[in-house]
Amino acid sequence: MANIALSVKEFKNSLFFVSVTTILIGSFAGLVRYFVFGNDVIPALTLGLLFSVSWTIAISIWAFQLSWKSQWLAKLTGRPIIQGIWFGHLHTNYDTNDEGETKAIPIAFVIKQTYLGYSLLSYTENQDSRTLVESLSIDDQHEIIQLRYMYEFYIRKPNERKLTTGAAELKLIESGKRLKGHYMTNSPTQGFADLSLVQRSCDGIDTFSAVKKLYQNKHAKG
Repeated sequence: MANIALSVKEFKNSLFFVSVTTILIGSFAGLVRYFVFGNDVIPALTLGLLFSVSWTIAISIWAFQLSWKSQWLAKLTGRPIIQGIWFGHLHTNYDTNDEGETKAIPIAFVIKQTYLGYSLLSYTENQDSRTLVESLSIDDQHEIIQLRYMYEFYIRKPNERKLTTGAAELKLIESGKRLKGHYMTNSPTQGFADLSLVQRSCDGIDTFSAVKKLYQNKHAKG
């Protein structure tokens, strides 16, 4: 999760969080020095603010690395949640004839999200891919949320071995429980993706078979 992917609004929100945290901690520490230890007001508040800087840095590092799974925080900050295990299908023209036919390929996403960025790994039965760049576009006026990313994977066939890159644009719909959109690669292939949320926790899930099993268990219970 090396990339930082924030909109201008989200960057402003993060600065606001840091500023408010610094002021609150500094004011508290300054008031304690003033009322408890009898320091003068100005020196007490000044030392309190200096003291708060290190605490604010520590709290911010901790907060910005947390998994982004809280609905109320997402609503408060305007940062949608895409963290989780997702399962669905690619409807692709890969390895089909030239008559416009497509086939459905089961696919799984493991998306890890913090306030600062994302890590998206996708799996099919035969190949894995990883994202290079991710961004979450938010259109507040029309309430449209789109996940855009570029990714790479290796094609390994008896007569073909090459590194392939692609790009996708998926819309977050149905109250954040479904990702649907299109993709294309330089192979060249293209098609559509449609995935549903299985669960928010990603701990210990890193294979296609593990995601498929979770999906099947969920629907068996439902």
